[in-house]
Amino acid sequence: MLEGLPVEIIDYEERYKQALEDISLPWLLEYDLLEPVDLEMLADPHRFVAGGGRVLLARLKDEIVGMVMLELQGDGVCEALKFGVKEEYRERGVGTALMEAVLQAAREAGQTTMVVTSNHKLKAALRLYERFGFEYVTYSDKWFQLSDIRMERAL
Repeated sequence: MLEGLPVEIIDYEERYKQALEDISLPWLLEYDLLEPVDLEMLADPHRFVAGGGRVLLARLKDEIVGMVMLELQGDGVCEALKFGVKEEYRERGVGTALMEAVLQAAREAGQTTMVVTSNHKLKAALRLYERFGFEYVTYSDKWFQLSDIRMERAL
């Protein structure tokens, strides 16, 4: 609930493509974490859906205020990527709603383990992951050069 209004979690539609950049680019730039692979993901969100994953959006009234991408990696392992909430809507339950939705989507897809990778600078995100039971694990096979933390949790 946000200021008395329910946050609705919806699946990505092409008409929301600009919202993906509007949500992700500000925090990636603020923390100096933008990499070419980020731009590739934002440019082609359908690749997640084509692979059986999802792109979930948090909508408040008619505005998209948050997002998370779910990528199925095989052998029951999935990853939550590009988890973000517009700055003016942070600390208001949007991230919690998105995390609950992505965990449920992963379970519905038959996944057994969820992975998140992050950076030590993203303190609020790390606190959220910890609150949802993610645990720190050794991180060696980096997809993102600027990520330095890997966390996992059983579904």
